[in-house]
Amino acid sequence: MGIATFFISIIRSIIVPVLYYGGILTCIPTIFRRAEWGFFLMVALIPQPNIFYKFYVYPMGTKYLDMLFIAVLIGILVQKKKIVFTYNTALVGVLLLVSYISLWNTSANFSLPAPITTRNALLVEWKSYAVMIFMYYLGLNISKDEAQHRMVIMIMAAVVLFISVQSLRSFTAGISYAEESRFAGPFEVVKLNSNHLAAFIVSYCSLFLGLLLFDRAKWRRLFFLAAVAFGLHPLLFSFSRGAYAAALGVLVFFGVVKKRSLLILAIILFISWQTLLPSSVVDRIKMTSGGPRGPESSVAVRLDLWNHAVKLFEKNPIFGVGFGGFELSTPEKSEIKNTHNLYLKILSEQGVIGLSLLALAFFMALRSGQRLFKRGVTPFQKGLGFGFLGCTVAFIITNMFGDRWSYFVLGDYFWIVWGLVDREVLMSEVPVSDSLESKEMVSG
Repeated sequence: MGIATFFISIIRSIIVPVLYYGGILTCIPTIFRRAEWGFFLMVALIPQPNIFYKFYVYPMGTKYLDMLFIAVLIGILVQKKKIVFTYNTALVGVLLLVSYISLWNTSANFSLPAPITTRNALLVEWKSYAVMIFMYYLGLNISKDEAQHRMVIMIMAAVVLFISVQSLRSFTAGISYAEESRFAGPFEVVKLNSNHLAAFIVSYCSLFLGLLLFDRAKWRRLFFLAAVAFGLHPLLFSFSRGAYAAALGVLVFFGVVKKRSLLILAIILFISWQTLLPSSVVDRIKMTSGGPRGPESSVAVRLDLWNHAVKLFEKNPIFGVGFGGFELSTPEKSEIKNTHNLYLKILSEQGVIGLSLLALAFFMALRSGQRLFKRGVTPFQKGLGFGFLGCTVAFIITNMFGDRWSYFVLGDYFWIVWGLVDREVLMSEVPVSDSLESKEMVSG
């Protein structure tokens, strides 16, 4: 045991500098030869701020992911003969543009500096949001090789599995629910909580479950199964009711569309949850209604926040109060400064325009998944399309309970996978790889 502990401590002491300096060196071949190398490293690190925050003590460590992002972007522009566009390219661009215009709206409404320098703190927040959405373009253009797309998905599965195993090792739930026992995992470093971790787990485990139902490679199926199975631990013991609802919704969706046994499982869970689930989880779910004393405190607080969001919308129905404006509109002494509902947040901050774009984005994401699921010619394509449908359903549901959309570490995978899905749609429609370069637009 002593020897094992010694070697583990040695590995831990060298892993951070190896990742830091290795990543910096990787930027060179990423730019000039293999853009996917830097992309793979980004995929591995983005949801693990507990790792990349440790780079901040090194020179330019705070810009580590930015450097990788720029290297991948330049690499794609340098190495690819043509940039691929799809019917979703314009939508993603409009989302970026409208969010930045909304930032100017915030500056005007709250007397902030113009959002062109970091004197406006919201510009830093918007930049992370914009980079997250821009990952769609990187996912779309990083490769036309299905094997490399599979590699991206496998890295994602490995990350989810790693986070889940860490949850299993470092956390033990009590017999009854306790707020301080909730597990936030690596997201705690960036001041996100267990609800965000649970949304991350349920969304991407839905992706892997969809792939599991179609992939024919035994070892990949086992890997996806492991990611989903171990993911149950952080999902359950995050005590996130929104994530529980999303998991049930995805099971129903998958059961209706593809596998009836999952629908039966969902029905059994719905009927017998008090018997089947851990007692602490049962306690947490029961807290929603709060019995005869009325709703549990967190639910009551959310109702007040939602009412405030509606009032902001009524005053600014078209454009809202601006990007990040909801938090600025709450009293300084208020402990909770977010809406706990993405749709009301967007409605209050970006008005009807922003909410319409969000609804369109979810619709088009579902459409992309459905197109690949129906038209895919390989098991991976069908599984990726089906899994992305489940991932999108999970995002739609979890965002009813809070903002699980705007955070860089949580949402990046969604945009990357959407880009991969749209590229696979292209590939399924042009099976001869050499002719892919001549077809840049997916027919609508």
